[in-house]
Amino acid sequence: MHFVQRLFVVGVAVSFVGCASFGTSDNAQMRGRASFALPVWTTDGMYLVSGRSGALFLAAPPLEWSHYRGVVVDEIEISTKDRSRDLTPYEEKRLRGYFTRRLEKVFRSNGWPIVETPGEDVLRLRLAVRELEIRRPRDFHFGTIIVGPSSTKITIVLELRDAVTSDRRLLYGDKRSLPFGAYAGSSSVSIRRIEDAFYEFSIDIRRRLAQVQRGVFPPPPRPG
Repeated sequence: MHFVQRLFVVGVAVSFVGCASFGTSDNAQMRGRASFALPVWTTDGMYLVSGRSGALFLAAPPLEWSHYRGVVVDEIEISTKDRSRDLTPYEEKRLRGYFTRRLEKVFRSNGWPIVETPGEDVLRLRLAVRELEIRRPRDFHFGTIIVGPSSTKITIVLELRDAVTSDRRLLYGDKRSLPFGAYAGSSSVSIRRIEDAFYEFSIDIRRRLAQVQRGVFPPPPRPG
């Protein structure tokens, strides 16, 4: 199963990894998808960290983040919604380039430069940006597209694994609202909206990475 297919969304902003085991402090049972209480553990030994945006899962200690010196980009997956038009080769190349440049800045600022080859002190990165909706230009508007006030959301998932053992170290996912809730303009606006949403995501992941490196998120008790 592909890594992003194991992530589903609860509520508006919280994303979970599938195949998780859930527990609560008072041993109450989960009731559907309406609510949850920490701690939440996945079957591969990761725990959910509470936060204001997105869902962050971390591998349980012992884990020395200072052991890692770089990140190698393994995969960037970009996919559109079923009823959306497909990305053109130029649009996909532009988005991949933008995502890569943003990730380079994020990880460099956290002391992990992007490297070309894996190694014992390297993390392997996979990124998925899904549910993109690219509008078709209307010929009678001379290539203009019109989007109503309802803001489209996209799913962004970032995963870090040990490059040698392939053990998962970190998983961060979120549903992001695209800016410009209502607008009229060229088809390139759709791509700009995606880039702007990813920019906000990159700010959040940079902050979360810095907290992870400082050891801000100790693991909760495992459910009994």
